[in-house]
Amino acid sequence: MRRLIFIFLTIFCIAEKQADSQQLWGVVNSNYAGINATMINPSRMVDSKWWLDINILTFDAFGENNSLFLPKEELFFLEILSPAADYGDQNPVLLDNYGKQRTFKANFNTRIEFPSIMLNLGENAFGFQWSVRGAGSVRGVEYHTSKFMYEGIDFDPQQDQYFELRNMKTSALAWAEYSLSYARVFNQFLDSRWAFGASLKKLQGLGGAFFNVPYANYIVYDDSTLAVEELSGDFAYSMPIDYGSSDYTSQYGTSLGNGWAVDLGINYQKMRDGNGLVKFQMPCEQKWSSYKYKIGVSILDLGAIRMKDNAASYHFDQAQTYWPGFDRFDPQSIEAFSTEFNSRFGHSIAPDAERFSIGLPTVASVQVDIHPSGYWFFNTSLVYPTPIFRNSIVAPTQLSFTPRYEKRRFEIAFPLSVYEWSRLRFGVAARFLNITVGTDYFSSWTGWFDFYGSDIYFSWKKSFAKGSCKHGRSEFHKGKRFYKNACPDF
Repeated sequence: MRRLIFIFLTIFCIAEKQADSQQLWGVVNSNYAGINATMINPSRMVDSKWWLDINILTFDAFGENNSLFLPKEELFFLEILSPAADYGDQNPVLLDNYGKQRTFKANFNTRIEFPSIMLNLGENAFGFQWSVRGAGSVRGVEYHTSKFMYEGIDFDPQQDQYFELRNMKTSALAWAEYSLSYARVFNQFLDSRWAFGASLKKLQGLGGAFFNVPYANYIVYDDSTLAVEELSGDFAYSMPIDYGSSDYTSQYGTSLGNGWAVDLGINYQKMRDGNGLVKFQMPCEQKWSSYKYKIGVSILDLGAIRMKDNAASYHFDQAQTYWPGFDRFDPQSIEAFSTEFNSRFGHSIAPDAERFSIGLPTVASVQVDIHPSGYWFFNTSLVYPTPIFRNSIVAPTQLSFTPRYEKRRFEIAFPLSVYEWSRLRFGVAARFLNITVGTDYFSSWTGWFDFYGSDIYFSWKKSFAKGSCKHGRSEFHKGKRFYKNACPDF
C-alpha cells in the first residue's frame, strides 16, 4: 500500500502543474499577455498592447520530480499523449535513479483562471482575477528513504543499516483566489519610464496537508521490522472528506480556511521614441510605444492560508518506536493511518491543534526584455523560491530565455529554461488571435529524453487593442460595427 501510494503521488506530480511556480514563459512576458502578465509582475499591466483584456479561460498544469522517470527507450514522439500508449512488458513502468543517490525533490502546480479582466487607462491599469489553484512540493527525502517507499522495506541492500533524515519538507495546498490588481506609471522623463504594480489576493483554502521532519533516524532490520530511534517533526491535514470513510462531505461549505497574499512588482522601460504617453479621449485611442529594453523585479505569492475546519495537527519531539509487522501496515483511511501512526510513536490519538497554516509558493523574480526594431523580442527571466513561512510550499528555481515573434493576430515563442539548475528544457507556445496553446517542456514529449515530468497550458481571451476604436456604423458592412485604425504602432 505504501509503495502504491508513493508511485501514485509521483505520477500525480508528473501529470499536474501550478502556474506561478511554472511561469508560462510562452505567455506571461508577451506584450499581449494582458491580465496574465500579473503572473510574473503586476506592473506589466500598464505596458499592455491591449486596453481591455477579458480572460475567458486559462488552464495550466505542471509536475516534475528528479527521481522517478519513464525511460526514453520506452517512449516515442508524443506517445505519452495517447491513451493507447504501450510501454512494453516492463513492470513497473516507472524506474528510479537510485544509483545516483539523489535527494528526492518534486513539484506540482495547477491553475484554472475563470473570467477575469484588465482595463488599461494610460498611466493606470486595473485588473481582477478569479482562479482555483493547487500546488505541492517535496524536499529533503533522502535517496534511501525514497528507495524504501518505491521498493518496500524488503529491499535487502538497505536492511540492517542506520539512516538519517534531515530537513524533509512536504506540503500541498488547494485554494480559490480572488485578486484585485493595480499598476501605475509613477515616473516618466524623456525616454525613461517607471511603473509599479500590486495585487491583493483573498484566499480560500480548499484543502491542504504537510509532513515536515527536521530530523529522524531509523533502521529496517528485515522485511517486516522498522525501528525509529528518534523522530522530530509535524504533520497536519485539512480536507473536505470524512476521515473514517474517505467520502466527500459538504459539511464545511466551500472553504476550510482563509488567508491573504500579495504580489508586488516594479518595471523600468527604456523607450525608443519618448515616453509614449499621450492624451486620449477614449481608452481605445491610446498608443502603444516601442521600447529598447525593460527590466522588472517582482515578488509573487507572498502570503499563507490558515486551515481551521476539519483540521488536525500533530507534533513529535524525539519520538521512538519499534514496529514489528510494519509490512502489514495498510491503512484504508486517513483516520486509520493517523490512529496507528500516533499510537506506535506514543502520541495521543487526539491532535495537538485543530488549525495550522501553509505558506504559498513565494518567489522572487527578475525579468529582462530586449526589443530590437521589428517584431522579435528576447526575454530572460529568473524565478527563485523565497519561502518565508515554516510550512511553505517550496517553488522550483527557474532560469529562462524566451525569443518570441509578436504581432497582433499571431505570436510564437520558444522558451528555453533551466529547471532547478539541473535540467535543460525547451518548449513552444503559439497564439492565434485570442487563443494560446503551449508547453515550456515540449522536450519531454519527444521521446528523446527520459520523462521526469512535463507541463501544458491553454488560454482563451477576448481582447481589444490600443489604437483601434469602434467608429459608428458602416454602409459597406450593412450596419455592422467595424474597427478603424487610429495609427497603431504595431
